[in-house]
Amino acid sequence: MKANKTIIIYVMLAVVASIITGTVISVALSETPMKNNHKTIYLTEKDNGSTVSVRKGDMLNLTLQDHGDGGYTWTITKIDEKILGQVEQFNWGNSGALGDFGKGTWIFSIENTGTTTLQLECKRSWTGGDTSEMISINIEVN
Repeated sequence: MKANKTIIIYVMLAVVASIITGTVISVALSETPMKNNHKTIYLTEKDNGSTVSVRKGDMLNLTLQDHGDGGYTWTITKIDEKILGQVEQFNWGNSGALGDFGKGTWIFSIENTGTTTLQLECKRSWTGGDTSEMISINIEVN
């Protein structure tokens, strides 16, 4: 009888030790950052006319001043969707002050290698395309 109790105690200790070991390993693995060589490239109107080199898997984040005054809005007029995939577009940063329409941000994923031009125009849609500003950025994907 005493031998059976001793075996049960050893089995229970082994189970508890296994659970603790598994928990410690799981926590250590979850805190280990995944190595990701992809990066996010941040672009603004200052990058107009430039060439940007990126890698497949990277992300592009383009932020432009929103010129909503007078009805102007940014529209993508040139993009190769095989190379650049639009992930999201949102407006933010409106202070509420008269004439401050905040900023617009477009996020793109780099889908394939090649070269392309990302072009946006700030225009009024109802006037047949009255353009106030244009942004054009050449993208080279390795």
